[in-house]
Amino acid sequence: MVVSAVLLSDLAPKTHHGVVYHDPSHRAVSQEITFQPGGSSVDGWTEDGCDFSGTGWESSDGVGITLKIYYCKTPARAQTVLNKLAKEATKVFEKKTLTSKDGKKTGERIVATSSEDFIKRPQMILWSDKDEIYVVESTSFPHALAFEKKWPNM
Repeated sequence: MVVSAVLLSDLAPKTHHGVVYHDPSHRAVSQEITFQPGGSSVDGWTEDGCDFSGTGWESSDGVGITLKIYYCKTPARAQTVLNKLAKEATKVFEKKTLTSKDGKKTGERIVATSSEDFIKRPQMILWSDKDEIYVVESTSFPHALAFEKKWPNM
C-alpha cells in the first residue's frame, strides 16, 4: 500500500486548515513523496479502557510517521482521552471542532508539539471522530500534515 502526497518547499510557512506552521527542521521537501508501512506495529489497551493500535510508516525521503488509533467505545470517553492526550502537549497550535455535513459535532482536531525541542520530539496531529481518536506523530509537520490528508484513503 503506497500513499502519495506533494509537499511544497519549506522556504515558506506550511498551512493547513488556515493555520501557519513553520517546520523547525528546515528540510527542503519539494518532490512528490509516498508513505509506506514500515517499522513496528502494536496493539493493546489503554488505562482508560480503550483498545489501541499503533503503526509505523516511512516516507520515501526517510521521515518516520507513527499512526495511533484509540477505539474508545463512546464519544464521551473519546473526548476525555483526547483531552488527556492534549494536556501532554507543550504547545497547541490549533484546536477546532469537527462537524458533519449537517453541522453536528463529530469530534475535535488538535495540532500540537510534545516538547520545545522541535527537532527531536514529535509534532502531533490529534483528532477524534465519534468514538475513535487518531494521532499522527512525526518530527516533520509537513510530513505529518501530508499523511493526515491522505488518511484513511491509503
